Amino acid sequence: MSSTAANIVVFGTGAVGCIYAALLQRGGANVTTVCRTNYSAVKNNGIFVRSIKWGHIRTRPNTVRTCQEAQSYGPFDYALVCSKAFPGVAQMIKDVVTPTRTAIVLAQNGIAIEEDYRELYPSNPIISGVVYLPTTQVEPGIVEHGTPLEEFEIGTFPFDAPREHKDAAERLSRLFAAGGAKAPVHEDIQVRRWNKLSLNACFNPITALTLCDDANYLRSSGYAVDMAKEVMREVGRVATKAGYANAITDKETEQHMARHLDRLKTGGKEPSMLVDIRHGRNIEVEAILGNAVRKAGELGVEAPYLKMLYVLAKARDFATSKSEEDGWRPIATVG
Repeated sequence: MSSTAANIVVFGTGAVGCIYAALLQRGGANVTTVCRTNYSAVKNNGIFVRSIKWGHIRTRPNTVRTCQEAQSYGPFDYALVCSKAFPGVAQMIKDVVTPTRTAIVLAQNGIAIEEDYRELYPSNPIISGVVYLPTTQVEPGIVEHGTPLEEFEIGTFPFDAPREHKDAAERLSRLFAAGGAKAPVHEDIQVRRWNKLSLNACFNPITALTLCDDANYLRSSGYAVDMAKEVMREVGRVATKAGYANAITDKETEQHMARHLDRLKTGGKEPSMLVDIRHGRNIEVEAILGNAVRKAGELGVEAPYLKMLYVLAKARDFATSKSEEDGWRPIATVG
């Protein structure tokens, strides 16, 4: 990879994508953003970030509507995927991926999301990432980051990828550091993916199904805290059987819970699934829950809480789509 300024395309410019685009451009990279609903705002006004950590940042990346349009700004060293982890996304970025050159960076939730990319782009570096960045796009192209928490944990997929793929991950870490952010490189990022899943598989579906933010869910009954912990422990049992025995320890479960319990005093947060439900959007039910339930079945691990949350969240997503192609039928009427 050249020593000149990195050329990066960001696919998915929600809140996380906007901040990462702004930070990478601030760090000296050439950035192109593929926008959908916020295209006009970003094209005309750029991206504006209001952050407790970074202050105010305004950047003006190249702005396009599609990956096909983005080709005119390529070839790209990195394709940073910040969209939801829905089926088909891997195919959607094909126009910005140059074989062997473009490192595909997945800033997405869930487990077992990398295989689609490896199948389509077998010669390209794949860098899998775990995002800790509570943020909200309050208006198109305007993002608020109201907490010092920020970290983008990254590592190659698979963990024993070739040296040049690991070099691409190291360079990406330096690019984020140049913009003022943390992006530590892990030897096996799947350990951190399972750890983050223990949070996502718990609070995302619970809040989406109850329409409570995390703090109000915890206030709702005397059983709420114990149930949340049991979901996390269940993810830990699946991770252990999958070969990641230290991915989710009891100490880390308590630390995760402590952050949510602190919000009983400071005010709750709305996880991404709850935000999506409030806006009538589909949720990442397969990446966060479905893959974990299937993995538990493959490994012979009992996972009743995960299975229950998956079935209910899948039904909630079904009701959002109301797709007759997928089998939805309206209530029968007598007339």
